[in-house]
Amino acid sequence: MNLLSRLPIKLQLTVILLIFGLLPMGALFGTVQLESNKFHAFMSERSGITAVKMIEVIERNLFERYGDVQAFGLNTASYDKKNWKNPGVDNPLVKAMNGYMTGYGIYKLMVLIDLDGNVLAVNSVDGKGKKLETRNVYSESFAGADWLKKAKAGEFTNGPNGFTGTVVTEPRQEAIVGSIYKSPQFVMAFAAPVKDQSGKVVGVWVNYADFGLV
Repeated sequence: MNLLSRLPIKLQLTVILLIFGLLPMGALFGTVQLESNKFHAFMSERSGITAVKMIEVIERNLFERYGDVQAFGLNTASYDKKNWKNPGVDNPLVKAMNGYMTGYGIYKLMVLIDLDGNVLAVNSVDGKGKKLETRNVYSESFAGADWLKKAKAGEFTNGPNGFTGTVVTEPRQEAIVGSIYKSPQFVMAFAAPVKDQSGKVVGVWVNYADFGLV
């Protein structure tokens, strides 16, 4: 204070006002910093919770797709040889595939293939029930498909709690799907063996799921 008293009155007032002005400003800044840290911690926690919930939803969705292909292959129409290589809309197998397409709405293509990679059946409508030109698929060979080889060898994508029976591929562009939709399509393949009434594996059913579901 002795130093302050030596200053001119105007300068003394300026210093005093500055001090009393900085004190509440400093307190306010400290409060803001404290609350800011709390806010960031809160948002980080909320973001973490949201991320976990999103992962759970995605995993649940993918698990359902994992089971779909096995369930579809249990349809008796899938192993009835009278339904193979018959693209007609009155074919019970094609009807079933079209029903699955519109009922689930998330698949781009469904194909039943024999163990040599030859096409036995394919859907003829898209997920909205619109006619899809897939007759050319019958002339395709899937002999080199990685999911076909793994499904035949029993090399399934196993999950927790003993889930098995389906081969799942990473998201990727599939040329056959892109050619049908006339544009690149990112899909995941879910493939599972199809067995006849005696338990013999007669083919492999593959569902190409739109990666947009994720």
